[in-house]
Amino acid sequence: MLIPYQQLSEEQKGVIRRISRETGDLFVEGPPGSGKTLISLYTLVDIVRESNVRPLLLIYNHSLFGYLSTALKELGIQDNLTIVTKDKFFWDKASDKPDRSLSYKEKYEMILDNVLNQELKKEFDVTLVDEVQDLSKKEWDIVNKISSRVLALGDFNQGVYKTDLSRNHVTQRGFFERLSKIFRFHKNIAKLAQGFSRTNESLEGMVSKDSSTQPKLIDTEQEMRFSKISEVLSEIKVFRERIGIISADRIELSMLSEYLTSVNVDHHFYDSNTDLRTHDFSSTDPLLISSFSAKGLEFEHVILFGFEENSEKIKGLKKEDKLRDVIYVSITRTNKNLYIIRTPETVKELNELVITSSNSNNLESIEDLF
Repeated sequence: MLIPYQQLSEEQKGVIRRISRETGDLFVEGPPGSGKTLISLYTLVDIVRESNVRPLLLIYNHSLFGYLSTALKELGIQDNLTIVTKDKFFWDKASDKPDRSLSYKEKYEMILDNVLNQELKKEFDVTLVDEVQDLSKKEWDIVNKISSRVLALGDFNQGVYKTDLSRNHVTQRGFFERLSKIFRFHKNIAKLAQGFSRTNESLEGMVSKDSSTQPKLIDTEQEMRFSKISEVLSEIKVFRERIGIISADRIELSMLSEYLTSVNVDHHFYDSNTDLRTHDFSSTDPLLISSFSAKGLEFEHVILFGFEENSEKIKGLKKEDKLRDVIYVSITRTNKNLYIIRTPETVKELNELVITSSNSNNLESIEDLF
């Protein structure tokens, strides 16, 4: 599952060497699929093997915890560092716990205030923060107070949560490295993702892989969306490759899981996100996962669905001006094939997409792949 160090690009190896050489803070920024997670893993190998320190690896979701835990075992350093999700880490550091009657957001803000008001010491020689763009300013301040050195990786173009931490907050500390190549997906995926990017940088120009395969736009009626997904799965399961079925709405995922169970389609769906910590991410059974939990992951095949106008989750994302960011992250989880299931109720951002092939004026159907 883990790409060997020898197969990393010279750019990626150069960043790892610089992290090992420098002693100050460093922020590594890069587009989706540029190898930020790989860099974090091999950086940890260097730190653990070359110095007598126990790094802190701070991550933001349970799925990435599960994926990285598996990778760390593969590298043989799982017992030489502390890996923890950020919410649990800050919650455990609070000396006083808030009233249970409050909302989670209210309680969490009180937790952060409690920690910031403590007399914090430099507990960690090195803290590595993955997906730094999804931290809040308070969380970032705490990390810097407890760490002698902070290594942050992320991309502020991939923030799926509304936070008050800006790119400037991170770049003003220490050194900065920018990754310029995308290795995960091919140029046709990059073209599609470009329309949802917040920057003017050409994603297609960063991509090294080319392909004649186009993303597939599959239009169906609302009541037929689950059966259409089942049809796609029956076509692609023969490849025995990883499949991610992604939606921003967990209610949609839950309903799809019930349908797939009723038609005897093997798959994984977890009612509790914490169960993703023990998921086998090398499994080729389809994984039903939210856009938020899919961050940092990749699949050979991605099926995107459930971005419906009447969804309360989608309404909330629109209100926060985060819908396009979530679509961007969802699209860029694939390293090969992308299927977008659309209904008349799907948001216009997806329903208005048009994909034209450079070789034909006709849109490819699912059958064109096989």
